[in-house]
Amino acid sequence: MVSSSSSPTVSSRARILLSLLKTNPFRKLETDDLNANPPPFSVFCGGTELYSFPASQSDATERVQENVRHFIGNYISVFVVIFLISLYKQPIAFLTLLASFPVKEYLDHLITKRGLDQAYPFIRRLLFFISKAGW
Repeated sequence: MVSSSSSPTVSSRARILLSLLKTNPFRKLETDDLNANPPPFSVFCGGTELYSFPASQSDATERVQENVRHFIGNYISVFVVIFLISLYKQPIAFLTLLASFPVKEYLDHLITKRGLDQAYPFIRRLLFFISKAGW
């Protein structure tokens, strides 16, 4: 029988994974990393035999930060491709977003012109909150 101290338990692995939620993966990212040529996608999507579960929370944090730093170009490429596919599949959502900008500007202008922002400052704060929550 294998002792529980030598092999990681499900709860210890879960703690390690949950600790990554508090991690800032972009902490070690520098401008030079964004300018560097990304590794080929064959390395980015390499075989799973190269991977192992991190031994500790600090090891997991370090590995995530180094991974983001090394593969940032690949992550950006994947994000752009997914974004373009979503625009192709749902162009109405993008057009609605574009159409909402002039409406927001018109409402801002109307509220300022009529002095409602001075008379009712709550309206201004409410519209500001709605605009930040939506965009």
